[in-house]
Amino acid sequence: MTPEYRVEAEKNITSYLAGNDVNGIKYMQVEQTFDDLGDEVHVWNVRTDDGNWWVVEGEGVPMNLYTQNEFYFSADEAYSFHMGITQRLQARHHQAFKHVIDEVPLDIDGVKSISRRLNSAALELNDVSGPEDIQSIGLTCRESLIELAGILAQGNPELLKDHGLKAADFKGIAKAVISIYAEGRQNSNLRKRCRHLIEAAWDQSSEVVHSPNKNLPDAKICLLFTCSAVSVIQNIFLKYLGFDNEPKCPECKSMDYDISDGEGPDEYMLICNSCGHEMPLAQEI
Repeated sequence: MTPEYRVEAEKNITSYLAGNDVNGIKYMQVEQTFDDLGDEVHVWNVRTDDGNWWVVEGEGVPMNLYTQNEFYFSADEAYSFHMGITQRLQARHHQAFKHVIDEVPLDIDGVKSISRRLNSAALELNDVSGPEDIQSIGLTCRESLIELAGILAQGNPELLKDHGLKAADFKGIAKAVISIYAEGRQNSNLRKRCRHLIEAAWDQSSEVVHSPNKNLPDAKICLLFTCSAVSVIQNIFLKYLGFDNEPKCPECKSMDYDISDGEGPDEYMLICNSCGHEMPLAQEI
């Protein structure tokens, strides 16, 4: 910590405490500095007329204070608690959604299996020497779509029964899932486009499998349609979960932002990296 940083930090801490009705600073000193998470974070030991506090701050880390009188008995505990809150907020408002996906119907591991199969088919495009190689790629695409249908049906147990569908009916299952994941009048055009893509992927793979007269571009188009169909199903599922409700800057509509400390304890701000606009962050700890 440079002398300049210390002077600025002390000034900021004094202002922050005053903003939280904590006055009469008697003692202020850095108790411990941590850098195990990549950033240098300082825990300050502050004694005031209103009690004793830990103040946690650092570059790129929101400032907050924690009482020493009740719950936080050491600098290490204050640091651990503070960074836990910060990391949870960062995960929630950026792209770490794995904990949510684990609880929802679409089996992401199954889709990864399909992805590996389609990547192998893409490599096979470089070694096509006859019609049977092109048909093999079409077969891989069709089998991938059937596997996706099974994943969707397994994740939605009543789907087959409610719609009178069979487990291998990719088009029927995919269209039913699209209606679930992109419901409402506002998504009517999206549903139509997704269904057309589903039709194209299935029909193209069937034609490539059954025709000895298809060529390399036909196989490439088949693979592109299939990959797009799988990706569309994944993304309308994420849309259904509400991931498209990610906060946006009300001024410039950017979704590139950082989280900083707010005016009081457990309050945080989203700061737009594009235009600098600040807005309160509603969050639950």
